[in-house]
Amino acid sequence: MSKATFSVDGLHCWGCVGTVEKSIYAIPDVHSVTVDLNMKGVSKVMVEADHQLQAEEIQRALSHEGNFTVV
Repeated sequence: MSKATFSVDGLHCWGCVGTVEKSIYAIPDVHSVTVDLNMKGVSKVMVEADHQLQAEEIQRALSHEGNFTVV
């Protein structure tokens, strides 16, 4: 099991958190997504998966859902 933390900009509410979680869970072999919401800045997204996730893979998952950016 691989764990990774990503900094994501553009989350402003708990609805955004739900959208981000749903998008990342759609990536194959993701087991856990935890979001530490920072409404005034960059949020932390912790992901556990069977393989090492890259920022590009997270960004692709989020790109269809709004103005979320992995920084």
